[in-house]
Amino acid sequence: MKRLWLTYCFLSLSFMLSAQEKEQQLFLSGYIKNLNEFSFVDQLNQLQWTTLLHNRLNLKYAPTEEIKIRLELRNRMFYGDNLKNILGFSQFIAQDTGMVDLSWNVIDGENVLFNSTIDRALFNYTSGDWDITLGRQRVNWGMNVAWNPNDIFNTYNLLDFDYEERPGSDAIRIQYYLDDFTKIEVAAKKGKSPEDYIVAAMYKFNTWSYDIQFLTGVYQKDCVFGVGWAGNVKDAGFKGEVTYFVPFESYVNAKNVWSASVSVDYGFKKGLYLNASVLYNGTDNDTSNSLGSLVYTNLSAKNLMPFQFSGFLQLAKEFTPLFKGSLSTIYSPTHHSIIALPSMGYSIATNWELDLTGQSFFELEEYKTIGNSFFVRLRWSF
Repeated sequence: MKRLWLTYCFLSLSFMLSAQEKEQQLFLSGYIKNLNEFSFVDQLNQLQWTTLLHNRLNLKYAPTEEIKIRLELRNRMFYGDNLKNILGFSQFIAQDTGMVDLSWNVIDGENVLFNSTIDRALFNYTSGDWDITLGRQRVNWGMNVAWNPNDIFNTYNLLDFDYEERPGSDAIRIQYYLDDFTKIEVAAKKGKSPEDYIVAAMYKFNTWSYDIQFLTGVYQKDCVFGVGWAGNVKDAGFKGEVTYFVPFESYVNAKNVWSASVSVDYGFKKGLYLNASVLYNGTDNDTSNSLGSLVYTNLSAKNLMPFQFSGFLQLAKEFTPLFKGSLSTIYSPTHHSIIALPSMGYSIATNWELDLTGQSFFELEEYKTIGNSFFVRLRWSF
């Protein structure tokens, strides 16, 4: 492990030093964030805290116009109450479901956890109408805002707001453009277990001012079929995704699963933005008791929320070019549960941002609070 860590440090330093010599070919960017979390259930005397120092390095090497090589790393150091109070916290942070394990807990102690993860490591070749990418990458087939049933390769957790880049897959992706608005795409992903693989194709085109896509393939033990669209109804955006999962090993006794989401968004005058979305989850699950731990849950395209029906409503406004705020809520009529997600962001200076975010979980049927978390984040980008 020490050799691995020293190798990583040496490579990072080499990239940063050589970037000064090859400004046209080698690029470095990233950020450093300090995220403080304060959590309690329903009384302030239950208050707990956890601090996360988060560094990201994005390295890109472009020797020619056709070839690009990317290596991107997350370095996270946690200390505080989550390490002691969340069962299996360090194992969850170190989890890597890719074909190659590229996540390491360099320090795993009672009070401090330091994890380093490579979530992008890819080779990209572009020539004419062809675009080919091999390696750890994000294969993003989602079109909706809140929930993406079509995003079968890289499902992300809506509550994990600190991971803007979102997860990647060990995959090969081939895109062929028939014209500026039409393409055929084929992608294949492999994970650790024999059953963890996805092979799918997508056809995307534009008609009647709508972007429309059809996809089909094999998703682990299921045959998968999907459709997505994005367009406008007058001045309002209208998007949707539907994905149908059909087990192919025991089709007679197996249950097929629908996952579907539809959203409408609208930008008002004076900077007010509204987004409303509805999700249908066809899986059999009754996990409302784990609502408060959703942020530490691995979701899938078949199970984007632990409810049959969920609604998402967001109001966002840019008050000034430097100050913005939003209020989002997730409501489930299935279990009468609600999640409130307020946030505010302020640009302190060039490349410096301060964010305040809240996550509160309630069950309305029994009128009880499941948990509250408030986050203060300072970010410097370079």
